[in-house]
Amino acid sequence: MTDPIATPTLLVVDDTAVDLALLQAMLEDSYRVVTAGSGPAALALLADGLCPDLIVLDVMMPDMDGYEVLDRLRAIPAARDIPVVLVTASDPMDEERGLNSGAVDFLTKPIRQAVVLARIRTQLNMKAAQDQLRNQNLRLAGRVAQRESVLNTIASAAQDAIVMIDGGGRISFWNPAAERIFNYRTEEVVGRPLRALLASPGEDDTAASSLGHIAFGQSGGMPGTTVELTALRKDGSAFPVEASLAAVRRGGDWWGVGILRDISERKAIEAQIQAQLAELMRANAELKELNDKVSDAQGKLVQSEKMASLGVLAAGVAHEINNPVGYVSSNLATLKQYVTDLLRVLESYEAVRAAAPVPAPFHDVAKLVAEVELDYMKGDVLALIGESQEGIDRVRKIVQDLKDFSRAESRETWADADLRHAIESTLNVVWNELKYKCEVRKEFAPLPRVECLVSQINQVFMNMLVNAAQAIETRGVITLRSGVRDAEIWIEITDTGKGMTPEVVSRIFDPFFTTKPVGKGTGLGLAVSYNIVEKHHGRIEVESAPGAGTTFRVWLPVRQPHGEA
Repeated sequence: MTDPIATPTLLVVDDTAVDLALLQAMLEDSYRVVTAGSGPAALALLADGLCPDLIVLDVMMPDMDGYEVLDRLRAIPAARDIPVVLVTASDPMDEERGLNSGAVDFLTKPIRQAVVLARIRTQLNMKAAQDQLRNQNLRLAGRVAQRESVLNTIASAAQDAIVMIDGGGRISFWNPAAERIFNYRTEEVVGRPLRALLASPGEDDTAASSLGHIAFGQSGGMPGTTVELTALRKDGSAFPVEASLAAVRRGGDWWGVGILRDISERKAIEAQIQAQLAELMRANAELKELNDKVSDAQGKLVQSEKMASLGVLAAGVAHEINNPVGYVSSNLATLKQYVTDLLRVLESYEAVRAAAPVPAPFHDVAKLVAEVELDYMKGDVLALIGESQEGIDRVRKIVQDLKDFSRAESRETWADADLRHAIESTLNVVWNELKYKCEVRKEFAPLPRVECLVSQINQVFMNMLVNAAQAIETRGVITLRSGVRDAEIWIEITDTGKGMTPEVVSRIFDPFFTTKPVGKGTGLGLAVSYNIVEKHHGRIEVESAPGAGTTFRVWLPVRQPHGEA
C-alpha cells in the first residue's frame, strides 16, 4: 500500500464496471484511487470535500456524459483547477471537443497501462509545477500587498507631496500631502499631465517637463536629481517647491516618482537672510568709511597738533637765531669793506715798494710776504667772505621759512581773490625754474572769487610748482587744473616726475623732511603750505606712485567760516 498522505489521489469515473475495475487495477499500485460509477456520483464526492489531484473521466456515460461533468466541474471553485484526463474512443471529434471543454489530455480505448501511467504522471508533474508556481505567486502577491500597504502608510504620513508619473507624463499617484499642498483632490489630478501643475516651463525644460520623459530621459536619466521648481495651486497661486526625482521601469516605459517639498517658508527666510546680509555689508561699508574718516581725522589732528607745537618751537628758534644772524651778516658786510680797503692800501704799498730800490728794511718784509703767500691770500680772502655771506643768507632764508611756518609775521588781511590770476602770477615768478625742464599745460575751469590771504596761497602754489619741477629729472609736463564742487574750489598740480612711495607720501608734510640733496631744500616748503591751507580751513590731497608722477590737489572753501577769516 502506498502512503495516503504522500501519494496523489485520483478520481476515476466510468459507468462500466469492467472498465472502472481495469483502471483501478492499473493505477492503485502508484496512486490512491477513488472511483465513481456516474457523473452525478463523482460530483457528489467533490461536493462532500474530495479534492483529488487528477480526475480520469469517461466521455460516454448515460444520463450525464463526460463533457457535462467537465462543464459542471469548472463551475465548482475548488475543482476548477483539477486536471481532467478524458477516456474515449478513437474519434478525433471527441478529442477536439474535450480539449475545448478544458480537458488536459485523452486516453483512447483500448487503454494500455504504460500509456495511462505515463500520461497521468506527466499531468501530475505539470499540476505540481503549476501548484508550486501558484503558491509562489500567492506569496509574492502577499509580499507586494504588504509592501504596498507600508508604502501607502508612509506616503499617507509623509509631510511632502509624493507624486508618481506614468510613461506619458500623467499623474498616477497623489498622496494626502500633495492634496494639502496643491489643494487638489486625488481624483482631480490622476490622469492629468504634471506639466499643468508647473509654472513657466520655459524656465527649465528638464525640471518642468514630465518626470518620466524629460526629467529622467527616455532611459531613466537622472535618478536622485533634486531641482527647484515653481508649482501652481488649484487657485492659480504660484509657490516654490524642491523636487527630488527618481525613475522606475514599468513594462516598457520609464515612470517617474517625485517628492515635492513646499519651500515657501525657506525661500522667505533665505530672502530675509539675503536682505540682512546686504544690510550687514552696507553697515560694514559705512563702518569702514567711518573708520577711514576717523583715521584720517586722527592723522590730521596729530599733524595739526604737531604743526602747532612745531610752530611755537619754530617761532622761538627763529627769534633766537635772527638777532645773531643779523649781527654776523652786518659784520660780514663791514668786514668785507674793511678788507677791501686794506687790500687797496696793500696794493699801494706794493706799488711803492716795487718802484723803489730794495733797501735793507724791505728785505724782511719781502721774506714775510713770501712765507704767508700774500698773493694767494689776497685772492682768497674775498672769496671766503663771499661764501660766508652766502651761508648767512641761507641761514636767514631758513629763519624766514621758520617765521612763515610759525605764522608769526602774518599781517595780511583777508580778501576775495582770483586764484587763477594768483597761480598765473606765481608761474611768472618761478618760470625760470620751470622753463628748461617742463611744459606747463593749463586746464582751468571758471572759479569764483575766494576769500583768502592771497600772498600765502601764492606761497603754497610756488612751493608745489617748484617741487613739481624738481621731481622731473629730464623733460616732462606739469598740468594745472581747477574746478568747483559745492562750496569748495580745488586747484590741482600734476607732474610727470619720478613719483613717491607711500612711505614718503606719509611724511612729506613733516617739517624738515626732504628727499632732495643737501642744499636743495630745507624740508619746510610743504610743511608751511600745509599750515597755510589748514589756516584757510582747506585740505591738501596727494596721489603718487613711483614712476607715475605726483598730483597735489588743494581744496579751499569759497567763504571762510563766519568770524574766523
